[in-house]
Amino acid sequence: MQYRVIPFIGKIKGSQSAKDVSDQLEKLLTQGAQEGWEFVQINNVNIEVQPGCIPALFGSKTDYVRFDMAIFRRQA
Repeated sequence: MQYRVIPFIGKIKGSQSAKDVSDQLEKLLTQGAQEGWEFVQINNVNIEVQPGCIPALFGSKTDYVRFDMAIFRRQA
């Protein structure tokens, strides 16, 4: 079994709505299916971001960011 994990960040501008984000996600899922991948699920992944040397000198702390990841699979 092969797996493919793709970050998904929905984007809206101005008067756009959640429907626009769902359309973006649908496009991602359709593209994956066209390439032979089966959609499995969406998961959150927490990422630890360490400050660089200079920001750390000025007191910057470790930050955490959460991203949604679309997980696909297919037979090898």
